[in-house]
Amino acid sequence: MQGSGANERGEAAGERVSVMEVGREVGAVAQAAAILRAVAGAREALGVTAIARAAGVSPSTTLNILRTLVHEGFVALVPDTKTYRLGLGLLEVARPLLNRSDVELLQPRLQQVATEFEATATVWQVAPDDKALLLGRIVPASGIHIEFRLATRIPAYAGAIGRAVAAAGQSAGQLPRATLRARFGAIRWHVPVAFETFLAEIEEASANGYAVDLGHLIRGVTSAAAALCDRSGRPRLVVAAHLFQGQLTEERLEALGVALRGLVEAAQPAMFGVAEGAVRRGGGR
Repeated sequence: MQGSGANERGEAAGERVSVMEVGREVGAVAQAAAILRAVAGAREALGVTAIARAAGVSPSTTLNILRTLVHEGFVALVPDTKTYRLGLGLLEVARPLLNRSDVELLQPRLQQVATEFEATATVWQVAPDDKALLLGRIVPASGIHIEFRLATRIPAYAGAIGRAVAAAGQSAGQLPRATLRARFGAIRWHVPVAFETFLAEIEEASANGYAVDLGHLIRGVTSAAAALCDRSGRPRLVVAAHLFQGQLTEERLEALGVALRGLVEAAQPAMFGVAEGAVRRGGGR
């Protein structure tokens, strides 16, 4: 077999094969990341003590890591004030991301969701005309899945996507109830849902950080969604997953929602400059 032959050649050459443990955190790397976030989140250059406090790292460790980051060009030292700010080295490593679309930036985590839950994962843009526009989709490896055409447009407050958008808008104080009722009345539901029930589900979405639609918008299709908001709290993008109704148990559906919420919490600070943790406004379940 080809695989065993490759192993034999590796052993004959005296090569050592190492296996990386998935999920193991390297403390120094995590501390460096926390320090970079602290420097990036400040409006002006900070001293070691302020950075250490913001990053939750001891001052001595912070100083050592800062010296390394300065050497690598990721952080710049302001000699006169002994303070630190971001360096051009970060732009060098981030340059490949600058010209990527929103869908490309979200694709790795969306692919994980699609694979783990055998769902069609989608990215929607919340348009100013109260529509949601499908920007991209990732289908699972399994042959049977929910399909959407690219550039599909739906009412921005419809289904799980709409509940997520409404929850974000209400949390930011940008969606009066009368406006929501009018938008709700224009939606064509395959399985009707009462407005009061819809409001309760929006509140639940706000608490959980994700929304769910159990076959109301499209009969037989269960969807979960979470919204990415800008600095003002306005929903800009929505990530969603779509499955056949009954495909997941209640526990797995909750896990899907949590996965989408986690995707948003990871992507939102990088894409819109919002502090991590801002997505989940309540305690959840």
